Amino acid sequence: MTPKFTCETIPLHSTASDATFEIDVWRYFHPDATKTVYLQAGIHGIELTGIPVVHEFMKEIEANQLAYNFICVPLSNPMGLDSQIMGVQTGYNNLHTNQQNCWNWNRIGNLKDEPSQEGRWIKTLLDLSAAADIVLDLHTAGIETAPHIYFHKTEIEHVTGLGIPHLLSWEIPSNSFSDTNFQRGKVSLTFELSSSRSVHGEWVKESLIFLRRFFGLLPKVEGSKIWQTETQLKKWYSPAGGILCWHKDAGDAVTEGDVIATLYTRKGSLELESPYTGVLLLKNPIHAPHERQELAKFLVE
Repeated sequence: MTPKFTCETIPLHSTASDATFEIDVWRYFHPDATKTVYLQAGIHGIELTGIPVVHEFMKEIEANQLAYNFICVPLSNPMGLDSQIMGVQTGYNNLHTNQQNCWNWNRIGNLKDEPSQEGRWIKTLLDLSAAADIVLDLHTAGIETAPHIYFHKTEIEHVTGLGIPHLLSWEIPSNSFSDTNFQRGKVSLTFELSSSRSVHGEWVKESLIFLRRFFGLLPKVEGSKIWQTETQLKKWYSPAGGILCWHKDAGDAVTEGDVIATLYTRKGSLELESPYTGVLLLKNPIHAPHERQELAKFLVE
Protein backbone atom coordinates (compact mmCIF):
# COMPACT_ATOMS: atom_id res chain seq x y z
CA MET A 1 0.00 0.00 0.00
CA THR A 2 1.32 3.43 -0.95
CA PRO A 3 1.90 5.57 2.16
CA LYS A 4 -0.46 8.52 2.48
CA PHE A 5 -0.91 11.25 5.06
CA THR A 6 -3.68 10.92 7.62
CA CYS A 7 -5.00 13.81 9.68
CA GLU A 8 -5.83 14.10 13.38
CA THR A 9 -7.39 17.25 14.85
CA ILE A 10 -6.31 18.13 18.38
CA PRO A 11 -8.34 20.64 20.45
CA LEU A 12 -6.38 23.23 22.45
CA HIS A 13 -8.84 25.40 24.38
CA SER A 14 -12.18 27.12 24.00
CA THR A 15 -12.76 30.86 23.93
CA ALA A 16 -15.24 32.98 25.88
CA SER A 17 -17.79 32.42 23.10
CA ASP A 18 -17.14 28.66 23.28
CA ALA A 19 -15.35 28.53 19.94
CA THR A 20 -12.48 26.02 19.95
CA PHE A 21 -8.89 26.52 18.92
CA GLU A 22 -7.45 23.34 17.42
CA ILE A 23 -4.54 22.14 15.31
CA ASP A 24 -4.38 19.58 12.52
CA VAL A 25 -1.60 16.99 12.73
CA TRP A 26 -0.70 15.13 9.53
CA ARG A 27 1.14 11.80 9.82
CA TYR A 28 2.90 9.77 7.15
CA PHE A 29 4.51 6.39 7.80
CA HIS A 30 6.90 4.77 5.31
CA PRO A 31 7.69 1.05 5.73
CA ASP A 32 11.42 1.62 5.09
CA ALA A 33 11.77 4.64 7.35
CA THR A 34 14.52 4.68 9.96
CA LYS A 35 14.01 8.29 11.03
CA THR A 36 11.05 10.46 11.95
CA VAL A 37 10.78 14.13 10.95
CA TYR A 38 8.65 16.73 12.70
CA LEU A 39 7.87 19.59 10.29
CA GLN A 40 6.11 22.64 11.72
CA ALA A 41 5.16 26.18 10.66
CA GLY A 42 3.23 29.18 11.94
CA ILE A 43 4.39 29.17 15.56
CA HIS A 44 4.28 32.98 15.31
CA GLY A 45 0.97 34.20 13.90
CA ILE A 46 2.66 36.85 11.75
CA GLU A 47 4.87 34.27 10.02
CA LEU A 48 2.88 32.99 7.09
CA THR A 49 5.19 31.61 4.40
CA GLY A 50 5.89 28.30 6.14
CA ILE A 51 2.21 27.35 6.27
CA PRO A 52 1.72 26.89 2.49
CA VAL A 53 5.27 25.50 2.28
CA VAL A 54 4.37 22.61 4.60
CA HIS A 55 1.11 21.95 2.72
CA GLU A 56 2.93 21.89 -0.62
CA PHE A 57 5.81 19.78 0.64
CA MET A 58 3.41 17.19 2.03
CA LYS A 59 2.31 16.61 -1.58
CA GLU A 60 5.94 16.08 -2.59
CA ILE A 61 6.53 13.67 0.28
CA GLU A 62 3.72 11.48 -1.01
CA ALA A 63 4.64 11.90 -4.67
CA ASN A 64 8.27 10.91 -4.05
CA GLN A 65 7.50 8.36 -1.35
CA LEU A 66 10.24 9.77 0.90
CA ALA A 67 11.53 7.04 3.16
CA TYR A 68 10.96 8.89 6.43
CA ASN A 69 8.13 9.02 8.87
CA PHE A 70 6.67 12.54 8.98
CA ILE A 71 4.64 14.41 11.56
CA CYS A 72 3.53 17.68 9.95
CA VAL A 73 1.79 20.60 11.63
CA PRO A 74 1.30 23.27 8.95
CA LEU A 75 -0.45 25.70 11.32
CA SER A 76 0.88 25.22 14.84
CA ASN A 77 -0.58 28.40 16.36
CA PRO A 78 -4.18 29.19 15.40
CA MET A 79 -4.41 31.71 18.26
CA GLY A 80 -1.56 33.73 16.79
CA LEU A 81 -2.89 33.50 13.24
CA ASP A 82 -6.27 34.85 14.33
CA SER A 83 -4.64 37.87 16.01
CA GLN A 84 -5.14 40.71 13.54
CA ILE A 85 -5.88 44.42 13.53
CA MET A 86 -7.59 45.67 10.36
CA GLY A 87 -6.24 42.70 8.41
CA VAL A 88 -2.64 43.09 9.60
CA GLN A 89 -1.14 40.09 11.39
CA THR A 90 -0.13 40.92 14.96
CA GLY A 91 0.23 37.48 16.56
CA TYR A 92 3.97 37.40 17.30
CA ASN A 93 3.11 37.09 20.98
CA ASN A 94 0.04 36.16 22.98
CA LEU A 95 -1.16 39.68 23.76
CA HIS A 96 -4.57 39.07 22.18
CA THR A 97 -5.25 35.81 24.03
CA ASN A 98 -3.71 36.62 27.42
CA GLN A 99 -3.09 40.23 28.33
CA GLN A 100 -1.85 39.33 31.81
CA ASN A 101 1.49 38.40 30.30
CA CYS A 102 2.92 39.01 26.87
CA TRP A 103 4.93 35.92 25.93
CA ASN A 104 6.81 35.48 22.70
CA TRP A 105 5.04 32.40 21.31
CA ASN A 106 8.42 30.84 20.43
CA ARG A 107 10.04 31.35 23.85
CA ILE A 108 7.79 29.44 26.20
CA GLY A 109 9.27 25.96 26.39
CA ASN A 110 9.63 26.70 30.10
CA LEU A 111 5.82 26.84 30.45
CA LYS A 112 5.20 23.27 29.33
CA ASP A 113 4.25 22.09 32.82
CA GLU A 114 1.85 24.95 33.58
CA PRO A 115 -1.95 24.38 33.40
CA SER A 116 -2.36 27.59 31.37
CA GLN A 117 -3.42 28.12 27.76
CA GLU A 118 0.21 28.61 26.79
CA GLY A 119 1.38 25.62 28.82
CA ARG A 120 -1.22 23.32 27.27
CA TRP A 121 -0.36 24.54 23.77
CA ILE A 122 3.43 24.25 23.99
CA LYS A 123 3.19 20.87 25.77
CA THR A 124 1.00 19.64 22.90
CA LEU A 125 3.64 20.65 20.33
CA LEU A 126 6.51 19.23 22.38
CA ASP A 127 4.62 15.95 22.84
CA LEU A 128 4.01 15.76 19.08
CA SER A 129 7.71 16.30 18.34
CA ALA A 130 8.91 13.89 21.04
CA ALA A 131 9.02 10.93 18.63
CA ALA A 132 11.06 12.81 16.01
CA ASP A 133 14.74 12.46 15.25
CA ILE A 134 14.72 15.66 13.15
CA VAL A 135 12.75 18.82 13.95
CA LEU A 136 12.35 21.53 11.29
CA ASP A 137 10.65 24.68 12.53
CA LEU A 138 9.73 27.06 9.69
CA HIS A 139 9.73 30.78 10.52
CA THR A 140 9.96 34.16 8.83
CA ALA A 141 11.59 37.38 10.08
CA GLY A 142 11.14 41.13 9.90
CA ILE A 143 9.40 43.29 7.33
CA GLU A 144 12.22 42.37 4.96
CA THR A 145 14.85 39.64 5.42
CA ALA A 146 17.50 37.57 3.71
CA PRO A 147 16.78 33.84 4.20
CA HIS A 148 18.80 32.32 7.02
CA ILE A 149 18.85 29.37 9.37
CA TYR A 150 19.74 28.95 13.03
CA PHE A 151 21.54 25.76 14.03
CA HIS A 152 23.72 24.46 16.84
CA LYS A 153 27.38 24.35 15.86
CA THR A 154 27.31 20.52 15.93
CA GLU A 155 24.62 20.41 13.19
CA ILE A 156 26.67 21.98 10.40
CA GLU A 157 26.37 18.96 8.10
CA HIS A 158 22.58 19.35 8.05
CA VAL A 159 22.49 23.01 6.95
CA THR A 160 25.23 23.30 4.35
CA GLY A 161 24.33 22.94 0.68
CA LEU A 162 20.69 24.02 0.99
CA GLY A 163 21.17 27.30 -0.86
CA ILE A 164 20.23 29.40 2.18
CA PRO A 165 22.61 32.36 2.04
CA HIS A 166 23.27 32.83 5.77
CA LEU A 167 23.83 30.07 8.34
CA LEU A 168 23.77 31.29 11.95
CA SER A 169 25.52 28.96 14.38
CA TRP A 170 24.64 29.20 18.07
CA GLU A 171 26.14 27.76 21.25
CA ILE A 172 23.91 29.14 24.03
CA PRO A 173 20.35 27.76 23.86
CA SER A 174 17.15 29.70 24.47
CA ASN A 175 13.66 28.50 25.42
CA SER A 176 12.66 28.44 21.76
CA PHE A 177 10.87 25.43 20.34
CA SER A 178 13.84 24.40 18.23
CA ASP A 179 16.44 24.91 20.95
CA THR A 180 14.29 22.98 23.42
CA ASN A 181 14.16 20.06 21.00
CA PHE A 182 17.92 20.21 20.43
CA GLN A 183 18.39 19.86 24.16
CA ARG A 184 16.21 16.74 23.98
CA GLY A 185 18.81 15.17 21.68
CA LYS A 186 17.26 15.90 18.28
CA VAL A 187 18.60 17.51 15.12
CA SER A 188 16.59 20.71 15.39
CA LEU A 189 16.78 23.63 12.96
CA THR A 190 15.04 27.00 12.70
CA PHE A 191 14.49 28.14 9.11
CA GLU A 192 13.86 31.88 8.56
CA LEU A 193 12.37 31.63 5.09
CA SER A 194 11.21 35.11 4.13
CA SER A 195 9.68 38.33 5.42
CA SER A 196 6.78 38.28 7.87
CA ARG A 197 3.17 39.48 7.76
CA SER A 198 2.74 38.71 4.05
CA VAL A 199 3.34 35.80 1.71
CA HIS A 200 4.27 35.56 -1.97
CA GLY A 201 4.35 32.64 -4.36
CA GLU A 202 8.04 33.14 -5.10
CA TRP A 203 8.89 32.83 -1.41
CA VAL A 204 7.00 29.54 -1.25
CA LYS A 205 8.79 28.23 -4.35
CA GLU A 206 12.22 29.18 -2.99
CA SER A 207 11.47 27.63 0.40
CA LEU A 208 10.40 24.36 -1.20
CA ILE A 209 13.79 24.22 -2.94
CA PHE A 210 15.50 24.44 0.47
CA LEU A 211 13.47 21.44 1.70
CA ARG A 212 14.06 19.44 -1.48
CA ARG A 213 17.80 19.83 -0.98
CA PHE A 214 17.55 18.89 2.68
CA PHE A 215 15.77 15.62 1.82
CA GLY A 216 17.88 14.79 -1.24
CA LEU A 217 15.30 15.57 -3.91
CA LEU A 218 17.71 18.14 -5.36
CA PRO A 219 21.53 18.22 -5.29
CA LYS A 220 23.31 20.35 -2.70
CA VAL A 221 24.81 23.69 -3.76
CA GLU A 222 27.56 25.95 -2.49
CA GLY A 223 27.48 29.61 -1.58
CA SER A 224 26.26 29.82 2.02
CA LYS A 225 28.20 31.72 4.66
CA ILE A 226 28.49 30.67 8.31
CA TRP A 227 28.16 33.27 11.08
CA GLN A 228 28.43 33.00 14.87
CA THR A 229 25.16 34.16 16.45
CA GLU A 230 26.61 35.18 19.81
CA THR A 231 29.38 37.36 18.35
CA GLN A 232 28.37 38.35 14.80
CA LEU A 233 24.61 39.00 14.98
CA LYS A 234 24.11 42.62 16.04
CA LYS A 235 21.00 44.73 16.66
CA TRP A 236 20.66 48.39 15.65
CA TYR A 237 18.46 50.95 17.43
CA SER A 238 16.94 54.25 16.36
CA PRO A 239 18.79 57.34 17.65
CA ALA A 240 15.55 59.36 17.73
CA GLY A 241 11.86 59.14 16.94
CA GLY A 242 10.61 59.85 13.45
CA ILE A 243 9.80 58.38 10.05
CA LEU A 244 12.32 55.89 8.65
CA CYS A 245 13.21 55.75 4.95
CA TRP A 246 15.56 52.90 4.00
CA HIS A 247 18.17 53.13 1.22
CA LYS A 248 19.34 49.53 1.47
CA ASP A 249 17.61 46.17 1.07
CA ALA A 250 17.84 43.19 3.38
CA GLY A 251 20.70 40.99 2.23
CA ASP A 252 22.77 43.91 0.98
CA ALA A 253 26.43 44.18 1.94
CA VAL A 254 27.16 47.32 3.96
CA THR A 255 30.27 49.13 5.11
CA GLU A 256 30.55 51.00 8.38
CA GLY A 257 29.80 54.66 7.68
CA ASP A 258 27.62 54.06 4.62
CA VAL A 259 24.38 56.07 4.65
CA ILE A 260 21.75 53.34 4.71
CA ALA A 261 18.61 55.20 5.81
CA THR A 262 17.13 58.61 6.47
CA LEU A 263 15.19 59.40 9.64
CA TYR A 264 12.75 62.32 9.37
CA THR A 265 12.24 63.89 12.81
CA ARG A 266 10.39 66.96 14.08
CA LYS A 267 13.68 68.85 14.00
CA GLY A 268 14.74 67.78 10.52
CA SER A 269 16.22 64.79 8.74
CA LEU A 270 19.08 62.58 9.95
CA GLU A 271 21.27 60.53 7.63
CA LEU A 272 21.74 57.20 9.40
CA GLU A 273 25.06 55.48 8.79
CA SER A 274 25.68 51.77 9.04
CA PRO A 275 27.26 51.00 12.41
CA TYR A 276 28.86 47.85 11.02
CA THR A 277 30.61 46.29 8.06
CA GLY A 278 28.86 43.11 6.95
CA VAL A 279 25.32 42.26 5.81
CA LEU A 280 21.98 43.91 6.57
CA LEU A 281 20.22 40.68 7.56
CA LEU A 282 16.72 41.97 8.28
CA LYS A 283 14.65 45.08 8.84
CA ASN A 284 12.17 45.18 11.69
CA PRO A 285 8.53 46.05 10.86
CA ILE A 286 8.92 49.64 12.06
CA HIS A 287 8.31 52.63 9.82
CA ALA A 288 7.82 55.26 12.53
CA PRO A 289 10.26 54.26 15.26
CA HIS A 290 10.49 55.66 18.76
CA GLU A 291 13.89 56.55 20.11
CA ARG A 292 15.91 53.42 20.99
CA GLN A 293 13.47 51.10 19.18
CA GLU A 294 15.17 48.24 17.33
CA LEU A 295 15.41 48.89 13.59
CA ALA A 296 17.39 46.01 12.13
CA LYS A 297 19.83 43.16 12.60
CA PHE A 298 23.25 42.91 10.96
CA LEU A 299 25.73 40.12 10.38
CA VAL A 300 29.09 41.66 11.20
CA GLU A 301 32.40 40.78 9.59
